[in-house]
Amino acid sequence: MLALQTKRSIKQRQSDSRTRGKDRISRAFLLKGVVFTLLLWAPRSAPAHETTLRRDVTVTTSNGEVIQGKLVHLDNKNATISDTSKTPSRTSTLEISSVRKIHIESPSTDSNEVVVGLVDGSYIKVNDVSTDDTKAYLSLGDSTFEVPREAVHWIVFGDPQSDSPETDTWLKELPEKPAADLVAIKRDTMWQFIECAITQITPKNVVVLLDGESIPVNRSKIFGLCWLRPSENIGKDIEPNAKDILLHLQQGRIRCRNIKWNNDQLHWEVALPLAKNDFIINLPADSLSSIDFAFGRHIDLTERLPADSRTDPYFGGLANDPTLLQYFAPRSIMVADSDNQDASVPALLIHPRTEITWTIPNDSRRFQASLSLAENSVSPAVVMIQIDNSEVFKTVVSNPEAQRVDTPPLTVDLDLDGGKQLKIIVDFLKKPLDGTNEQTMVSLLSGSIQVKNPRIER
Repeated sequence: MLALQTKRSIKQRQSDSRTRGKDRISRAFLLKGVVFTLLLWAPRSAPAHETTLRRDVTVTTSNGEVIQGKLVHLDNKNATISDTSKTPSRTSTLEISSVRKIHIESPSTDSNEVVVGLVDGSYIKVNDVSTDDTKAYLSLGDSTFEVPREAVHWIVFGDPQSDSPETDTWLKELPEKPAADLVAIKRDTMWQFIECAITQITPKNVVVLLDGESIPVNRSKIFGLCWLRPSENIGKDIEPNAKDILLHLQQGRIRCRNIKWNNDQLHWEVALPLAKNDFIINLPADSLSSIDFAFGRHIDLTERLPADSRTDPYFGGLANDPTLLQYFAPRSIMVADSDNQDASVPALLIHPRTEITWTIPNDSRRFQASLSLAENSVSPAVVMIQIDNSEVFKTVVSNPEAQRVDTPPLTVDLDLDGGKQLKIIVDFLKKPLDGTNEQTMVSLLSGSIQVKNPRIER
């Protein structure tokens, strides 16, 4: 009898336990249903991309106007800016053709370790890079984008500790006419360049083909790679096409044809001129610091080969000495920016008795530059500018210290008016330009001038 009661007691407890379990499950489902219903009826917050897209920007237009606000929309035709400093806020839609530059307020990012240089002079620091037979895969932040493998010109593994990784270290020391791809190895202060065929890059190795043998080389042993490409402008600026746009990234710069914001995927869609048809890549939202729409509209004359250049210093027969001619010939230099002394700008150093001529592209509008005497130059110089052999500008450039006044550089802004040739003539000032007979004292080793930022605007 006791055993029967015990069995019944056990069965009753098991039944009660199952009942309590069902009750708990029912309450759990009921609670989930209530929470789900509340979520459906709760007011929804603004999408995350609202704050990502609507970041602070400063827009400079072609007529010099500056507009500040939030970036609302950007494509290859228009940019829409909302000025939230006013009540009510004011929205401006600008045609891209009227926009010179957009500066974007973006959070700073950590320095990445791999620098990738493209055949068009673009370069970007990325987290990592790998390749297969046709593509190069570049990791930036939480995203990866692809470019054609033949568009990659060089790679540096390890941060070269330079804001311009293409300038001073190894690219200038590459062999002039290599017969194959190059692997660069740093040995103390010397560079060793190994000719081979670079076949693949993996997260750990660079696979090369040397003497018919495929060899994986640990990336930690390699400083850089350079592929054999048709372009000879390794790491140098290449004159842009008229519609080219320059993107300044947190760590690099990229040339492109078009750029727009993808409001659904939260990234920049960038069309690169790397193939017959523009190649589209997607850049993270926080990767850009500025968009220079005027980049392709300006031709930098410090980089453009002149149609003719003649220098005739006052040295009689010595004027034909090759060393002297090389010294007095015009050359490109970098000088301090008058607006920002911490920055530098390109300039042409031109000595007196020089004529330098450029061909003007058909779509050109204006010539712009600023003139000043070169450092340590004390003699005044005459500068003349001709368009199609007709004089359109003439001035004397002198030393402000000699005049004891703080004279800013002379600004030149000339309408090219369909001209075909632009000529700059620099000569010694032998007498004042006012036509008097007063003689001036000149030093035949002085009088060189700096032509800062000489450019043709298209």
